[in-house]
Formats: sequence, structure tokens, C-alpha cells
Amino acid sequence: MRQGLLLVSLMLAMTLAPFVQPVQASGDEDVLVCCDASPVELFLLGNDANKKLTPFASELGDEAQSVSVETSISSQESIGRWVLPNTWGGTIPSSTWTFTMNYQVANAAGAQVNATATINIGSKSFSAQTEVGSSILAQGSGSLQFDIDVETLTTSGSSNIELELTVQTLVFSVPGADAKLEFLWGSEDEASSVEATIPLLDMFMVQPEIEGSDVYLAVRLDSPWGLTTLAMTESIIMKVNGNPLSGDPIETASGDMVRVTWTWTEAAGGVETINVEVELEFQQGQPALRGSNTFEIETFDSGGGTGTYYPPDEPLRTDGAGSSLAVDIDISLSKQGNELMLERVTTLTMEDEIAFWMRWGMDHIGDDNPALSPMLRAFSAGPVTDEDRVSRFIEEVEEAEFERQMVNLGMMYLNTGLGLDSEDLLGDFRSLNGLKIEVDLNGQNAVINHPVTLRFSTTELIDDSSRLTLLEDFIITQPAPLWSDYRLELEATSTPTTSLSNSILRDSTAIDLSVSRFPWGDQLHLEGEGLDQEESFTLATLPTSSLVYAPLTLGVLTIVGLLVAFVVGLSLTRKRRRTYLYTELVLAPVILMVYAFGYPPMFIGAALGVVAVVWWVTSIASPRLVGEAMRAKRVVHPTIPCPACQTMNPVTTNDRPHRFNCQGCGRIIKLVA
Repeated sequence: MRQGLLLVSLMLAMTLAPFVQPVQASGDEDVLVCCDASPVELFLLGNDANKKLTPFASELGDEAQSVSVETSISSQESIGRWVLPNTWGGTIPSSTWTFTMNYQVANAAGAQVNATATINIGSKSFSAQTEVGSSILAQGSGSLQFDIDVETLTTSGSSNIELELTVQTLVFSVPGADAKLEFLWGSEDEASSVEATIPLLDMFMVQPEIEGSDVYLAVRLDSPWGLTTLAMTESIIMKVNGNPLSGDPIETASGDMVRVTWTWTEAAGGVETINVEVELEFQQGQPALRGSNTFEIETFDSGGGTGTYYPPDEPLRTDGAGSSLAVDIDISLSKQGNELMLERVTTLTMEDEIAFWMRWGMDHIGDDNPALSPMLRAFSAGPVTDEDRVSRFIEEVEEAEFERQMVNLGMMYLNTGLGLDSEDLLGDFRSLNGLKIEVDLNGQNAVINHPVTLRFSTTELIDDSSRLTLLEDFIITQPAPLWSDYRLELEATSTPTTSLSNSILRDSTAIDLSVSRFPWGDQLHLEGEGLDQEESFTLATLPTSSLVYAPLTLGVLTIVGLLVAFVVGLSLTRKRRRTYLYTELVLAPVILMVYAFGYPPMFIGAALGVVAVVWWVTSIASPRLVGEAMRAKRVVHPTIPCPACQTMNPVTTNDRPHRFNCQGCGRIIKLVA
């Protein structure tokens, strides 16, 4: 009896093994593995009262900030004060910090300056003055450099680092009327900075979590920059026993703490000891921050979960590099009664972090966790039950409920959740006559890093002959981009009696637009690859049902216009050489190409008029036919002599009997055979 109960219990445990929560390896505490004070370059940003220091070069703008000194000064004047707030707690070692400020001297042979750079850390202050050799600034651009000796001190999480530049004296050499010394910072070209050695962050190794044969290894990043730490750093890599882990990690956040979790699937099974190392390249050109630890783990051969870590907290939508996006748009214009109808099918295919966030959110529809972002909390449970929710798989009921609620939440979901301007991409939701939203999980319903497709089918009544913006730049620019780059393809067509006329693409050289016209409709094709989130463009057109613009009518009018112009040319050359007119028939395909390339009717009419004038002028200017040429052009008839006067008379018909007057004597001649 005991053996039977034991066997049943064992079978039940094996059945439920894939569904149990992950278990942690031995030990409960996260292990601090890094980092002491590290070299870092702090860039100067901002102007007026918003000056700050940042370690992230991606925050540098396109245009430099500046302060100009246009007169010689003899008393101390502050150029600016830049602050790095809430320095990470730790020990700042004794070292020399190098402050470099870019400058430009204009309308003077040079400037002699006496300046001081001061570093304030908490209550401590350190400063350096310009040296004698470097105090003379030549005309043009250059950099002013200070070496500031900083002593060992300990900082708390509330300490600030302040950098101030002051000028005590300034004298211009051979100044012009507009002599000035300009200090520059804050852009990629004018990246003034201070090279320092400070604590940047703490890295903790999280105890591994085991799920069958899958091992989830994580690192926790604590820093004064919170989520920006992960978004702005160059790279982060985890290695197990010296081998880098492949695949995209899962990023989650709790307050200012960021957790990055990788899935390791190469465990040997049973109990084993592994060495885990994390390498964070915080800033390009600086030594990577490294930490490692050894863990003892035990894995099982009962299989794993989905092969991807399923976080209890909402995952981040970006790791700083951004996700991949593909946008495909099909537009058709038709006439419905007395109105124009614009039908649009917009397909968005998302990958990477955004796709995982969307899947995780669909699996949490109706979750009342207050830690969720407002975007995910906006979805109500509907028919989704607790058994469906947080199952690591997206059930049909969750997919259907997501599609249903997106009709009302789609605008907010696109704008806030995906960083896409819904109006620029799809049009105003409030003016749509029809809206259908479909989600495609691309053959995989598990909550893993796998592409997700959203398809928006819309219909909209539009004004006839009113300028319409079909599409414009729809990516909402963000400091930590949600999208790395994106692919865009648009196809728009009309019917034989409607037209997408005067279509123009503005403000972009990275996107290609081709326009074509056929009797069965107009066609627009827009395409761009590897587009940046800051790419600006506008695609506008003139939708109309006017017969003058209709492709079928315009095609018929073009062909008729060519035929009329050529027939008139033939009539003008009735007694002239037609060789030149025939040669200029090559202009006819040019007109047809103007029509086919979608040029507006006014342009086609003007081109047709030019060709007609060319043909007619050529016809009039062609030489007349004379002599043999004239006779060759005339119709040749057989002749007979007049019996009375022997004048040769042409016989112009085969009818018999035939009577006609002699061209010489006028007598009647009768032919009977």
C-alpha cells in the first residue's frame, strides 16, 4: 500500500514539475560583485540655470551651448556652474581630474585669460588655475585645460559634484570691433568635459533561479541614474564558465534598480558549480566594469519553461538600443456614392524588447497590480479569468479581449506604450468610419522574445479635392529610444474614376517615392530601410473624383490629343515632305510617359501643347513637293489619245461605258471596253 501511494505521489510530482514556480539555488542574498570608483568622462550640458554633468555621450545635442565675453574684464566673472546630483555613495580616491573647455576667439589676434576651475564635492573644494603658457589663447578654435588634484573622500548618496569655471582677467590682443571669447559645450562637436574617477554604480549577482533544465542568471544594477543606466550604457554581457550567453536578456525595473536576466540552457544536469561573470561597458573608451561569482546549482531533466525568463515585474520596453519595427501600409481610394472613401490597412511588426513587453502585458490583462504602468492597468479583465492570467502563454480569450479593448485604447497604446503617434500613422481615430484591430502572434503564443504583429484596418470618408496628408513621421523621439530603426513600405492605389493627384514627399532624402498612373488607377509606392527615429517626412496627396484628374479620362484625353495633333500635322503636309513629321513621332511616347509617371493634368496639357506646336511648326516648315516628287505623290491613271486632237486624257475609272470630255478639244470621248 505504501509503495502504491509513493508511486502515485512520484507520478503526480513529475506531472506538475513544469508548472511549479522557479526555485532559487542555495543562498538567498544577492552578492555585490562591483564596483569601486571608476574613470568616467562627464560631459557639460545645458544652459542658464539648467547646467548639468552627464556620463552619457548620447545626451549631447546637435547645437552647442555657449557663453560669450565681448569686452576685457578685470574682476572675477562666472562662466557657468554644472552639477552632477546625487553622486553614488562610496570612496573617491586621490587622483587628478582633467577639465577641458572648448573656446573660440573671434575678431582679435588672441586673448590673454586668467581663469579658475573649481570642483566642489559635498563640503570639499578643489581648484586649479590656468598656467602661464596656456593663458594665451590664439585666434580661432581651441580648448582650455585644467588639471585639478582631488583628495580621497567619501561620498553619500545625497552628495553633489559641482564644476564651476570663472574668469578673473581677460585682455584681447589687437581687438576688432566685435572681438569676443566664446566658451562652447553640450554638442558632439563641442564636447567639453571633465575626466573624473568616482563611484558609478553597484552590481549585484542575483541568486540563480532553476526551472527544470533552464537556469535564469541575473544581475542587478543600482545607480543614481536608474533606468538610464541600462538605456545609455554601451553594452552588458554575461558569461558562464567563460562563454558569453547568447539571446536577448529580459530587463525589469523596480524603482531605480534595474534587473537584467539571461537564460542559460547548457547545464549538465544534477549538481554542478558554475562561474558567472558580468561585463558592463559603461562608457566607450573607458575600462569595462566587471564582476563575477561562483554558484552551486542543481538542474533537472524534467524540461524547462518557455526557454525565456518570465519576470514577476513588468519588463522594460527598451534596453537603450531599441527594438526592430516594420511598417507596411496598403491604402485604396474609391468613390462611395457622392463621397470619397479611403481604406487603409496598417501592419506593424515589432520584435525584441517591445514584443516581449506586449506579450507579457497581454498575459496580464485585468491584473490589478498597482506597480504596473498606467498603459497596462488601463486594460480590464473582461472574460479573462485568474487561470488564464499569468500563465506564461497568451490564451485565445486574452488575445480576443486585447483586440476588443484596443478599439478604445488603441490611440493611448500606440502613443504611450509603443511611442508611435497614432494620428500621424493612422489618422484621427475620432474621424474614422470603421476600425478593426487584429493581433498576430506569428505562430508562437508563449511569452517569449518573439515578433508580434498588429494590424489596423480603417475606413474614412474624406473631402473631395482637399489636400490630404497620407503619412508623416510618426516615431515619438525619446532619449532612450524604443526603436533602433524601422522599415517603412506604403502602397496606395485609386480606381479608374478617382485620383491620388499631386502626390509629394517632403523633408526626406532617406525615403523613396515613386508615382505611376494607368487607366485602371493611380499608384504610389513609398519605401525606406533603416530609418532613424528622428527621420522627418511628410507624404501628401490630392484625392479627387474630378473627371479631369481621373486616370481613365485623362488617359483617353491624352491619346485623343495626340491623335488630333498628329492628324492636323498630316493635313498641313498634304503637299509637303512628311519625313520630318514622322521622325518627330518619338515625342508621342514622351507624352505617354508624362501621363504614366503621374504628373498633374496641367503638366500633361502643357506637354501635349508643346508637342502639338512642334509637330505643326515642323509640318509648315517642311519643304514642298515639286517636280518628280510632286508627280510621284499624285495618283497615276492610264491615258488614251483623243481621236480628233491626239491629246492624252487620263482614264480615272474602270466603269464601262464611260464618257468624258477631252482635255484638249473638249469633244466627248466614249469608252465601251
